[in-house]
Order: sequence, then structure tokens, then C-alpha cells
Amino acid sequence: MDDLVGLAVIVILVVVAGAICGLIALVQLNGLKQEVAVLRAKVTHLQTHKPISQSEPQSEASTAQAALSRSEPIAHKTQPNLTSQSVSPPVINQPSAPPKKTKPAEASAIELLFNKLRAGFEQNWMTWIGAIALAFGGIFLAKYSLEAGLLSPVMRLSLGGLFGLGLIAAAAYLHHKRIVFEGFNNYIPAALASGGFITCFALTLLAYSSYDMLSPTVAFFALAIIAISASAMALRLGPLLAVLGIIGAYSVPIWVSTGSGNLFALFMYVGFVSLSAALVAHKVQRAWLWYLLWAGHIGWYLVGFTLLKINTVWLMGTFALLSIIGLIAIPSLGLKLNVIEHRPHSLKRLINVLPDHALLLAFIAPLIFTMLISHFDMQWQTIGVLSIVLMLFLVLKNSRWDIWQAVALASAALLVISAERTHLSPNLFDDALFIFKNEYGLGLLLGLLLTAFGLYYGKKQIKRLAFHITGAFSVFVMIATLYTLIPNFALSTAYPLWAVVLFVVAAILIKLAQHNTTLFQRFTYWVGANANITLAITMLLSDSGLTIALAVQVLLISVLIKRYSVPMPHWPIKALVAALLLRLTLSPWTPSYDALTVFGLHWSIVVYPLCIALFFAAAKCFDSSKLKIWLEGAALHCLALFITTETSYQLVGHYPQFDSLNFYEQILLTCNWLALGCVYLHRAKLAGTLAKLYQVAGFALAGLAGLFAIKTLLDDNPLFESLYIGELPIFNWLLLLWLVPAGLTLWLAKLVKPINAKATPFILAVAGGFILLAINSFIRQYWQGPYIYLSKGASNAELYSYSVIWLVMGAGTVIFGHLKNQLLIQKIGLGLLAAVIVKVFLIDMANLEGLLKALSFIGLGLSLVGLSWLFQKLRSRVNPV
Repeated sequence: MDDLVGLAVIVILVVVAGAICGLIALVQLNGLKQEVAVLRAKVTHLQTHKPISQSEPQSEASTAQAALSRSEPIAHKTQPNLTSQSVSPPVINQPSAPPKKTKPAEASAIELLFNKLRAGFEQNWMTWIGAIALAFGGIFLAKYSLEAGLLSPVMRLSLGGLFGLGLIAAAAYLHHKRIVFEGFNNYIPAALASGGFITCFALTLLAYSSYDMLSPTVAFFALAIIAISASAMALRLGPLLAVLGIIGAYSVPIWVSTGSGNLFALFMYVGFVSLSAALVAHKVQRAWLWYLLWAGHIGWYLVGFTLLKINTVWLMGTFALLSIIGLIAIPSLGLKLNVIEHRPHSLKRLINVLPDHALLLAFIAPLIFTMLISHFDMQWQTIGVLSIVLMLFLVLKNSRWDIWQAVALASAALLVISAERTHLSPNLFDDALFIFKNEYGLGLLLGLLLTAFGLYYGKKQIKRLAFHITGAFSVFVMIATLYTLIPNFALSTAYPLWAVVLFVVAAILIKLAQHNTTLFQRFTYWVGANANITLAITMLLSDSGLTIALAVQVLLISVLIKRYSVPMPHWPIKALVAALLLRLTLSPWTPSYDALTVFGLHWSIVVYPLCIALFFAAAKCFDSSKLKIWLEGAALHCLALFITTETSYQLVGHYPQFDSLNFYEQILLTCNWLALGCVYLHRAKLAGTLAKLYQVAGFALAGLAGLFAIKTLLDDNPLFESLYIGELPIFNWLLLLWLVPAGLTLWLAKLVKPINAKATPFILAVAGGFILLAINSFIRQYWQGPYIYLSKGASNAELYSYSVIWLVMGAGTVIFGHLKNQLLIQKIGLGLLAAVIVKVFLIDMANLEGLLKALSFIGLGLSLVGLSWLFQKLRSRVNPV
């Protein structure tokens, strides 16, 4: 009984889905019928009333449109009366109602669809409820006969079968007599047939699961015949039966399973059902029937991978390739594959070829993934090569699939990766001919064949750019793939051959670039030649050589774009630059780069400055372009990486380890990140659409620098701990600890003011704190030497020097404020002077006695009087009376 309950649920879902689909078709046909009715009424009205004003037809049309939007049936006899009533003086003579206020009355597209569905259901609800009742009547009849024991099992099933067949026969009779038939709007026969097929389906399952009257094989074929018969009858009665037949046919292996795990039998059945469903969908012309077909076919294809064995690999590959032909190629190219299209298409149009791309990936991607995780053998190799050949063959048939050449190239690279096994056994590389065997021979052969394919058909069909790209980059991609797989100790054997192949292909591309008329073709060949030469040079260098080669490639592409004025989209260059920046960002913390050198120098000293120069040079090729800003930003990022990493490396011998930074690394990172934050904020003024990105990066760097500054002030402060700061006055670690950050903070305040003026006073206060700490620390370092912690005490000479220097600083600040007419600066200067006076009285003169104390007070008084006179003199010059 559980099977019957499950079947009932499936039946409900099928009928509801079919009802919705049928209602959509009904609404569309009813709309057309109503429009025809309106047009007929117009013709009748014009024939009977020839002298008609010009305003009446417009009102008729508006009335008809309003009637259609409300989904109200319009009768032929009453239509003239409706149109005559629509023209009324009160509606016209309403000057207070502007035309715009009538628009909100129009229903949205979703509301219109809902209203049409509701109207269609109101007109045909009895038909659909009757169909559902008939289907459940057959099911409940079988259930009742089983529970009551009225008849023998054979008689019960026979009567139920006769009932189902009777419904199907009645549907066929009504359709043949065309009693309620008009196009595909034949819902009563379709409803009757649906009830009959569902009844037969349920009775067959009952005979198999409850009575054990049928073997699994017989039940399987019986259910398949019922489902396929429903699909076949759908060609005459409409899409409702097509939904029932397709879902029922694909669900048969779920209901009836022999338990043998026979993958061949499953795929034979699924293929036959898909073929039948494709014929029905093509005949009925409903897009959603194709969706059901694709879902069922791909679903069972994916299930097949769970039953995969060593001896069924060829079966999976064959099924995938035949599915591509049957579900993609034949619907587009015809049964004989003779519908050929060679016209070129834009990249945007090539990308938007749906559902072909999605279907291809649905079959190829699981196949390639399984190949990557399975044991590679000749079966997989054959299937992989055949899939590449099939994709290229279909590309020749239809230019809309040109992008599949990229899929074929990617499949070739993955095929080589899946074949890679030999690196686990170094002894296999003793034979110098290994470069022609296994994955190395396969990769080289595929690269040359794809290159020849692209160049040959690119010459025949010049305007199809995909052929030129395949010809220019296939060898590059395949040898680059092999280069990533081969161990370092075996590279010396393979490099001569690979370099020769790369240089030969580059020479061919350069030669072809000089004898072609298409701009994109010349550009593609030039870039491909540069890529091959760059890869050949890269293999001679260490790991950082690839980074340099890619950066050189960015510059070469930029130069070619400028030289030939190629309107190339910017996203390929941006993608390449983004990959480079990711590589440059992660390299310092990659273990293989710790002891890496280039030309006898540590790699970061060479690579970062070279990439900065290459990016800036590439940016100069794009005048007033967004890509110019992008490349300059990449150069700034490289500069940030260089300053961040190299300063720490030169200082402590390794790159910054942020969880264990010492005192000196914190100082360097504070200065570096604060300076870079200011550079990014300054760059934001010229960045255009990237201004927000630069601002976020600038504030993030400034915030990190602030965190390190706070940590240094609280935890690693040389005024509180015994930390070595240097022997020389001024030119010691205090310069970078507080004075340089003070200057950068003043710059930061100037940059932040246009963005957030409220934050500027706080930043200026931070800068003042840095200046205060820097000057006092310099004075103390002069008297105390390399260690300035406060617990050492201070001499009288040191205390006096603070007063003298700050007295001069305060006076200078006041004078500068008067010259610039800045009241804030004057107040700061006066505050400094007041602090000095307090210090002199409380600290400096506290221990003086006799003549020294008198002379000190006399000197302080004379200084204050002199300053007062000087301030009055300056004030009179600035504000003359």
C-alpha cells in the first residue's frame, strides 16, 4: 500500500504540473480568440455603421484592451454595445485628472498572468477536476477490490485495466469525432486519456508489487510501454499527456528495479525514452517539455556514475558523446547534421548560446571529473580524445559553438593531468625518450594538433576569431601544463625540445601576423608568439621567472594594443594582472621562495621593482583609460609589497611574521603602511570609478599602522623599556618611531579633510602627540645615549635643554601662526609657552639657589618681555590700523 500512496503523490504532482502548463496554453489561445472576437465585432460595426467618427475606433480599441486585461469574455453580439458605451462625455470632460494618474490602474505582467490563469481555470475547472477524479477513481477501485476481496486478483486487475483502456478509447473517440476539438485546446479528451494512463500505470505496479504476478522485467517493459504510449498519444491530444508520459517513462526504473546494476540496459532504456520524448517535444512545440527531457536524461546519466566499473568506462563515455549528438547537435543541425552556419559572432553572443553550453558542460564536466579521480587507462584516454574531436567537429558545423574550442583545449589539459602518474617514479625519467611517452607525448601531440586545427581553419574562415585563438595558444597551454607537471630534475631533458617547439610556433605566428588583413587576427598571433617566447624563457629561470614573464606579457599586450589600435576588451588584461598580483602577494610567505635568488640577488629585490616598472610602462600605453588607473594601482600594490617585505627581510633576514614581530619590524611596518595609506588616498583623487576602492585600501593601511603605533607605545616603548635605539643623534630609530609618522599623519589629515572633516582634528591631535614624543625623545637620546628609558633619571642640563628647546618651539609656533593668520596655530604656540613656564617654575627652578636662581628668573622675565614686544610688532603688521 505504500507504493500506492507514493504513486498517488506522484500522480498529483504530475496532474498539477500538467494542469498549470495546459492552463498557460489555454490562456494564450483564449487571448487570441478574444482578440479575434474583438476584430470581428469591429468589422461588423464598420459594415453596419459606415459614417463613424474617428474617436470611436480608438475607444473601441481601448475598451477591448481593458477587457482583455481583466480577462473577461467578450461576446460577439454585445461587443458593439460595449464600444458605444465606452465613449462618454463625463470621462472626456475631467480636466482635473491628469493622464499620468491613469497608469497605475494598469496591472503588472505578473498580475495579468495570474488573472489569465484564474480565468482559464474558471472556464475549465470542471474538466480538470473530472480528470483527477477519474484517475483517483481507478486507483481507489483497485484499492477497494484488493481490501474487500470481492473478486480474484486477475479479475480485479482486468476490470481496472478495462476501465483505464475505456477512458483512453473514449478520449481517442472524442478526438477523432472532433466534438470539442480546436487546435491543442482539446482538454476533455486529454483529461480522459490522462486518467486512463494513470489507472493502467497504477494497476501494473499493483500487479508487480502486491500480487507478484509480474516479473521485474515484464513489469519494467509494461510500465515503459504505458508511459511511451502516453507520450505518443500526446502528439494528438496535447502537452498534458506529454508531461505525464515523460515523467512516467523516466520514473519507471525507480518503481521497478531488477537489482542487477545493468548499466547498459539502463542507458539503452533512457536513450529510447529520450528519443521518444524528443519527438514528442518537437511535435508539440512546448519548451518546458524539453526541460523535463533534459532533467530526466541528465539525471540518469549522473546516476550511471554511481554504477561505474572498470569494464563500463567505455559505456559512460559513449553515452555522454551520443547524448551530446542527440540532445544538442541534432536539434540544431538536423538529423543529417547538414544545417551549417559559418558566419562570425560577437563574444557576447557566443557566451549567451543557451541551453547548448549548459548541456555540453552537464555531460563533459562529470566525465572529466571522474577521469581525474579514477585510474587512468586506455579507455579514458580514448574517451577524452573522442570528446575533444566531437567538440571540434561540432564547431566546424556551427559557428555559434566557437567557444567550445576553449572547452576542448581545457579538456586536453585536464586529460594530460589525469594521465600524469610517472612523476612518482624517478627511475622512469632515466630514458631520455620519456618526453615522447605517456602524458608528455600526449600533451605535446594534442598541443600541435590543436594548433594546426586553429591555424588551418582560421585561414579558411578569417573572421572567426576563435580559430585564431586556438591556433595561437594551444601549444602554449599544453607545454605550460607539462611544465607544471614535470619534476625539476627532468626539466633539463625536456627543455630543449619544448623550447624548439615554442620558438618554431612563435616564428610561424609572427610570419602569419605579417600577412593577414584582419586586425584581431594580427593581434592574436602577436600575443600568442609573445606568450610562447615568454614561456620558453621562463623555463630557463626559477619560479620567479614565470612572474616576470607574465608581467612582460602584460607590457607586450599593452604595446600591441597601442600600436595597432585594437579595441580589445579590458577584462583579459585585468584578469592577468589580478592573477599576477595574487602570485606576488602570496610569494613572500611561500616556503619555496625563502632562499630563492635571481641573478645572485634575493628574488624580491629584483622581481618587485621590475614588476613596478613594467606595470607603469604598460599604464602609459593607455591614455585616459580605466585600464591605465588599474595598471597604476597594480604598480602601487607591488610597491606596497616591496616596501613591506623587503625592509623586514633586510632587517631580520625573513619576511614579516605578524604574530611575532619585534620592535624594529613594528616601526618599519608602521611607517610603510602609513605612507602607503596616504599614497592610496592621494591616488583616490584621480582614480575615477576606482576611488572608493583606493579609499578603502588607504584607510585600511592607515588603521593597521595605527594599531602597530599603539602597540609600540604601550608594549614596546623605549621610554619604558631597555630598547636599543641607536648611537647617532636624530638619525636613529626614534626618527622612524615618531617623527616620520608625525609627518605622515599631518599628510593623512590633509587627505582625510575632504572626505570626513570631523575626523581631521583627531588626526591632527595624533600628529601633535607624535611630534611631542619625537622632540622629547631626541633630547633625551642626546643626553642618555642609545637607551632612553625614564628609570635612568635626568640631569639638570637635560631638564634645562627641554625648557630652552620648547621655548624656542613655542615662540616659533606663535610667530608662524601670526604670519599665516591662523588662530589655532597661535593658540598651540601659546599653550607650549605656558607649559614651558609651568615647567620652569615647578621643575627647573625648584633646586636652584642664590645667584643662579635670580639669574634664571631674570632671564625668564626678559624672554617673556621680548616675546610680548615681538608679538605686538607682528600683530601691528598683520592688522594695521
